[in-house]
Amino acid sequence: MRNKVIKEFKILELIDFGPYFIFETSKIQTMIMFFQKSTIPNEYYFDYRRIISKKPTFKDVLDLLKKAPNYNNEYLTPKIIREKYLDKPLTFSKTDVETIINKIEEKGKEKLYENEIIQGIVIPQDYVIKNHLKKLGQGFKIGDGIFVLSEEEKNKLRLSEKELELLKPYYTSSELKKYYAVRKNSQWIIYTDSRFKNPKAMEPYPNIKKHLDKYQAVITSDNKPYGLHRARDERFFKGEKIIALRKCTEPTFTYSDFDCYVSAAFYVIKTNRFNMKYLTGLLNSKLVAFWLRHKGKMQGNNYQIDAEPLLNIPLPSLTSSNQSIAIQIIQKVDQIISLIQSDDYDTNQEKQKKVKEIEKEIDMLVYELYGLDNEEIEIIESSLNSK
Repeated sequence: MRNKVIKEFKILELIDFGPYFIFETSKIQTMIMFFQKSTIPNEYYFDYRRIISKKPTFKDVLDLLKKAPNYNNEYLTPKIIREKYLDKPLTFSKTDVETIINKIEEKGKEKLYENEIIQGIVIPQDYVIKNHLKKLGQGFKIGDGIFVLSEEEKNKLRLSEKELELLKPYYTSSELKKYYAVRKNSQWIIYTDSRFKNPKAMEPYPNIKKHLDKYQAVITSDNKPYGLHRARDERFFKGEKIIALRKCTEPTFTYSDFDCYVSAAFYVIKTNRFNMKYLTGLLNSKLVAFWLRHKGKMQGNNYQIDAEPLLNIPLPSLTSSNQSIAIQIIQKVDQIISLIQSDDYDTNQEKQKKVKEIEKEIDMLVYELYGLDNEEIEIIESSLNSK
């Protein structure tokens, strides 16, 4: 049976619960196995997870299934070479992946500081949703702006210059792409901090007050009646920054050098210790994707880029010996931004192809920055491509 599996199937996942008994009535060790009937390729990587604690808990089991960080569990990406496993037991250990992770962490002695990242604005009533309609009564519809307004809604309010000062350009994943943010925003946020917990603070803004008063029945902010729930430190939304999408199929870090206000669906990075374009290239690389997949937070095959993984990404110190690599990364990020900014990018396949080529060049520079060899690069690329 073992040889039949090796010859005729491709192993997709092995989830080993170790000494934890899944079924109370059966004292046998349990494993979940996923296979695909396929004789190709001859060499491939697969997802192998196992509980390594001698006294596992139910939480360990749940974390194993979610691939959540847990010191009682082990997450590996073993390599199968079919002929090498014929007539041999299927045993896997910390080999290639763990070696590479250790090497990345050895080279990356720098980390982001807690005061260099922040989660986006917690609103939480951005638009009218179905549950609001009962409380609001007639005259409202799903999608109407509460704290977040469309251009049309903004214009209808006929705001004074003083009132316009409270409206800030608001961006979503529609404008925030990998590497580059579309400057033209289509929405605006009424940016009111905790001062607006005092109703008198809204008196100089009568049209905004009138607008928000219509929605008092559904506003749940700690800073109600007029303040956002968590407005955050405004300096993070101004000037040069990197915006990270929290839940994504691939790590998506966006460089922005203009005022850009975002929701809690994003984290914002702002640091003076690294060139921000260099950091954008580094964070968007396959090497960092690999590290996040194995050492960050995952929900199935989706990345969850919260504060903890962001603060733990190993960043190499820049020295005279690797400064030239950093400069090349910056130049290539500039090239990508320039291409994506062009008016015909969405319809120009040549430019899209060129961006992919430059991304690969950045990946190779990042591998060099961490001192990885060709075999280690192949393991990273194969591991990511197999997901």
